[in-house]
Amino acid sequence: MFEYLPRLTIILSVLFCIANNVLCSAWPSSSSPAVPTEREESLLEREGLLPDYLIVGAGGSGIQAALLLQKYNYSYTILEKESQVGSFWLRFPVFGELISVNKKVRNETQQWKYDWHSMLEAPLSMLDVTQDYFPQGSDWQQYMARVVKEADIKVEFGVEISRFTDDGTPCVVLLNGEKRCSRYRVLLGTGMKEKTQPLLEAMGGVPYSKMSREVARQKTVCILGNGNAGYEVAQNVYDIAEQVILYGKQPARLSSITRYTGDVRVKFLQPTENFHGKLLDTVSHFRDGTTIKQGKLFRWLNHTQLQEVEYAKMAAAFLRQFQCEVLVLATGFQSHVPGLNFHDRFPKSGDWYASHNPSVHYIGWLMHERDFRRGAGGFLSGYRYLIRNLVHHIREEDHGIPYPRLTLSKEEVVKHVVDRIQVVHDLVILQDGVILRDAIVPLNDGTEGYEYYEGITLPFHGDIKDREDVIYIYFAWGDGRRSSNVFESVLGYSNTGRLINLFLHPVIEVNALVRDTMEDLGMIWNTKPYMSANERTIRSALENDLSRFRKKKTYAYVPAQQNQTEHTGPPYHFEAAYGTVKIPKKLSKLILNSVRYGHDAEDIAALHEFAKEWFPDLNERTQEPNDSLPLAEDETDPSASLSLAEGTDSSDFLLAEETDQDTSFC
Repeated sequence: MFEYLPRLTIILSVLFCIANNVLCSAWPSSSSPAVPTEREESLLEREGLLPDYLIVGAGGSGIQAALLLQKYNYSYTILEKESQVGSFWLRFPVFGELISVNKKVRNETQQWKYDWHSMLEAPLSMLDVTQDYFPQGSDWQQYMARVVKEADIKVEFGVEISRFTDDGTPCVVLLNGEKRCSRYRVLLGTGMKEKTQPLLEAMGGVPYSKMSREVARQKTVCILGNGNAGYEVAQNVYDIAEQVILYGKQPARLSSITRYTGDVRVKFLQPTENFHGKLLDTVSHFRDGTTIKQGKLFRWLNHTQLQEVEYAKMAAAFLRQFQCEVLVLATGFQSHVPGLNFHDRFPKSGDWYASHNPSVHYIGWLMHERDFRRGAGGFLSGYRYLIRNLVHHIREEDHGIPYPRLTLSKEEVVKHVVDRIQVVHDLVILQDGVILRDAIVPLNDGTEGYEYYEGITLPFHGDIKDREDVIYIYFAWGDGRRSSNVFESVLGYSNTGRLINLFLHPVIEVNALVRDTMEDLGMIWNTKPYMSANERTIRSALENDLSRFRKKKTYAYVPAQQNQTEHTGPPYHFEAAYGTVKIPKKLSKLILNSVRYGHDAEDIAALHEFAKEWFPDLNERTQEPNDSLPLAEDETDPSASLSLAEGTDSSDFLLAEETDQDTSFC
């Protein structure tokens, strides 16, 4: 019996460490995920104590990752802080309807192009929950709940993490201090959260999440933010509000023009039509393209704080100008990573979306850094494919299973390309080849064979992207959609009767030279003219006949230039629709000090009290609108210093250029 003592001692030691919340093994930091030793791994696996992978967040990305891991028989655990899956979508969008598409088509081979919600390897589709073209957020949550139940996805509810570890180990730390680890990696899908605006709320602003139709009834409703959230509010209250005034930091971007999934949808544009028809509503934006001139303010504030100060001052002038009775703060959402502070839109990530801890990978919305405003990598329609590829990668790295590819002859490649273009959906969804492409790689074994990679995340395949002989296939837009003339003459034909490429169409690229194949409005390319065109193009690429290829161009959307003049007046100015509003010195000081001292409760309370004086109409109408509202006692010197501190420079203090638009609900 003594021969079993060493093994028993090890098991008891491991159980002791776990029971006392101690990390038993030493996992060194390295470029590859750190894992337990073989002995520790086998013991923990035998005792069922350590899953292969840990997933944080039971939203769309977490459930999608679980489905794919489950397909390949890897163990996992999802940690979810709420009591149910997808709880975000029970709160947002506030008025319910999503902007993502759920369309059933007769040709089943085309279904994934028009189904932006269903998950890969799921036992049901979104169409099993609802047939609505634009589903409700609650429909999407119900779909996730049904997938979890029917696929027997393992979720631990009510478990919230405070951070992930920094030492290279695949672990997270819970709020109660407990450490939870996996054998290989952590997949972090914590998504986004609503931006908080403490200064604007102190001035009477209503967060987007708390908005309802009744709040707007017979009121002048001012909305800050002209992304989808702002336009959604306007679209849902314009019929009962006295007037809707929608402003953003810059001109609104329409998805039908910019090609970006997260930009404003045409279905929200009735308030814009009201504005053009002079039906009371107003849609506009603040000055754009200027920069902060902060003088000595950098002694106390960083760039982000300076922007917050100026935006609050602009909002104050906006409220005063339009005598708003309701101010809606539809200023969008921000990425959320527990325990990690970052000032950019997304946390910085390395190859395969790894965090600064190589054992922790971002998934879902947090994958959107590389194709933001270009593709759909931050939305389920796109990140389901990015997570698929990440799982292929970790299978290769953690388990030695080669990344999927086909080995084909030249003629087999030609046939495969023609056939794939007819049914492909991942390249169509993740458009322009920014992040996802097919890659045809010549073999170096003296044969005419090729390795065909379908829908790879190209930036992370250095062995492929650095070669000049690789042939790429993706879908791109023509340059006719760079401006609003997309609504005029959208169809055009060449002298030979071919449709001119304006919309999404196949592109074949070799060494930065591209050739566009014919556009098909039906998006199938299964008739003889299209199939022949695609065959000729891929064959010429394989034969290195690039005479009809051209240099690659990018057609990034650039908004029309606005007529602007350099701001040269005194401080506290904001360019409103009907002139200039000056901000009282006291209000500017209250805003500045609140930002400088971290939104101290006393400063916020003082700002709130002053705002009630200066915005008497906001939320509770105390008097009739009047152009001669009384000024605050100290509103006498429009060029006075902005700061309470001595020595602050009184240079112009202008709005920094930003591109902050809400891009959620897709």
